[in-house]
Amino acid sequence: MHTVLPRDASLDGHLVDGAIGYLTATTGIAFLAALAFLLAALVLHRARAGRTWAQHTHGNRPRDRALMFAVALILFVAIDVTLALGTTRDLDQRFWRYPEADPDALRVEVTARQWAWTFRTAGPDGRFGTGDDVVTLNELDVPTGRPVYLKLRSRDVVHSLYLPNFRTKIDAIPGATTRAWFQATTPGRYEIGCAQHCGVNHYKMRGLLVARDAGDYAEWLGRAETDSRLRQDAAAPSETGAWNWETGK
Repeated sequence: MHTVLPRDASLDGHLVDGAIGYLTATTGIAFLAALAFLLAALVLHRARAGRTWAQHTHGNRPRDRALMFAVALILFVAIDVTLALGTTRDLDQRFWRYPEADPDALRVEVTARQWAWTFRTAGPDGRFGTGDDVVTLNELDVPTGRPVYLKLRSRDVVHSLYLPNFRTKIDAIPGATTRAWFQATTPGRYEIGCAQHCGVNHYKMRGLLVARDAGDYAEWLGRAETDSRLRQDAAAPSETGAWNWETGK
C-alpha cells in the first residue's frame, strides 16, 4: 500500500504519525469550513434582482467580533492546544524516557563529521574506547526488539541524524552531546540522512541502518568483533573520533 510517509519500522513511530495525521485532518477541516463560508457569502450576498449592489459588512459590530473570537478560540483549542498536550505527553512518557538503566539497550556512540557518520558500540568487555569496540562507517547495525540508545557529537559543524523510518531526528552539535533512542520492530535496510545543511558535500552524508533479528544480529556481531580486533593497532592514532560514553568528551 502506498503511503505518503516512509514505512514505520519503530516501536513509537505511530505516535509521530498520529500527530501528523491529526494536524492534517483538523487543518483540512478548518480550511474546508472556511472555504464553504466564503462560497456561501458569495452566493447569499451577491447582487441580484432587486439588489443593485452586493450586500456587505465591515465586520466591526460587537457580535461580529464576538463570533470571530469564538471561532478563533475553538480552532486554537481544537488544533493547537489539543496537539500540544498530546505531543507533550508522548515526549514525557516515551521519547524522553531514555533507556539509561536498561541492561538490554544497545548503546551507540555516533560521531558526525563532514561528510560521514561513524558508529561505535562497545565490544564484549562492555567498555567504550577499547580494542574490541565495533566501529562502522556510514552503517549502523541494530537488533530488533531492543532499545537503541544513541549519544551524538560532531567534530566540525552542526549535523542532524535523520532516521525517517524510525521517526527520529536529532542534531549533532560541536562541543555538546545530544541523545536519542528508538526501537526497531521490523528487520530491513533503512536510510540514514543528515537533515542539516553541513557544507558543499552535504548530499553525500548518507548512511544505512540495518535492523536484524536476534539470530542474524548475533552472527553479524561476531564477525564485526573479530574484524575490529584484527584491524586494531594500538600504536596508531585513532581515526574514528572516539570519545567517552559516560562523560561525553
